[in-house]
Amino acid sequence: MANALHRLNSSLSDQNFKLSLDIVRSKLVPLDQSSIDAILTYDNSQQPTIVLPDGRTFFWYLAIGSMNNPISLYLRNLTPILSYPGRCLNHRVVFRGPGGMADLEPCHEAEFDGVVHLLSEEQMDRLDKMEMSYQRIVVPIIDYQNQSHAVYAYQMTVTNMSDNLPSERYLDIIVKGCEYYGVRSEYINRLRQEQSVVPRKEPHMYQSITDVPSDVFYTLDELAKHNGTDPEYPLRICINGKILEHIGLPPSDDPDYERQKHFHAIIQSRFAGREADFEIAKGLYEPLYKLPLSEEDLSDEHRAMLEDNYLSMLSRGGQSNIYWKPVGRLHRSNKNTTSSL
Repeated sequence: MANALHRLNSSLSDQNFKLSLDIVRSKLVPLDQSSIDAILTYDNSQQPTIVLPDGRTFFWYLAIGSMNNPISLYLRNLTPILSYPGRCLNHRVVFRGPGGMADLEPCHEAEFDGVVHLLSEEQMDRLDKMEMSYQRIVVPIIDYQNQSHAVYAYQMTVTNMSDNLPSERYLDIIVKGCEYYGVRSEYINRLRQEQSVVPRKEPHMYQSITDVPSDVFYTLDELAKHNGTDPEYPLRICINGKILEHIGLPPSDDPDYERQKHFHAIIQSRFAGREADFEIAKGLYEPLYKLPLSEEDLSDEHRAMLEDNYLSMLSRGGQSNIYWKPVGRLHRSNKNTTSSL
């Protein structure tokens, strides 16, 4: 298998990652040390939570995937009170499922490194909602000063997921996060040198939405009407300037029905009646590109990459593309330009 021999090349994204870090640092206001110390006064290393006398609760959380990267945290509006690297004992990281996402499993005498964050209750609740296919468990960690602590970590709820290779993009996020938070070089080198990845696609290999009517255009205001709340305006979304319309779910007895129903619910709640590129870019951070702060920050190549990833997600495990049809292109009248991608 050719992919089994491919290793991460993170140097390609170093420059834009540094630029993204500069953006994030300029926007974050860290909690002052006296407030942090006041919280830590009530810390108990045997518990994954800190409960203050006033009832406020804070959670120790071990990130094993993209959440150990400061850019990924920022894009999800997560701001740890403090963070530090550590080793998780008697567990190992595995990559599973169609996307090769990080999971952890018990393994006697094994260990791996990750980043521990202290989060507020509100932020932990938000993270729980993001990690829909994971459950929280308690695991033991030891920091680099040999102090132990119980922390929360996320473990996949689906137990029959097959092992799979992570994407190069995903491992790049993990490695850069580990470097940023000071994870041991031995562990980082292991990820670089031993973990095989699915290589990034070259831009000329990106999939593209085809059969888009060349003479039909919609404005953002017209697109907004198609948010799925009015049956007279079928649900539509815009990807890379191309507008897709949902044409219905499969029959309820179809094997693909539940998956399509779930996918439709996600699309409607997050992207209905809107340009989806920026929101997808936030959830699908790619270190190759500088952190986008708005739709206008996305380059043509970045949008093409997002379109390719969207199509991959659309068809993963089924034929979702048959439930969406291209109906036109976006006309950006406020810029006096028309998308012709």
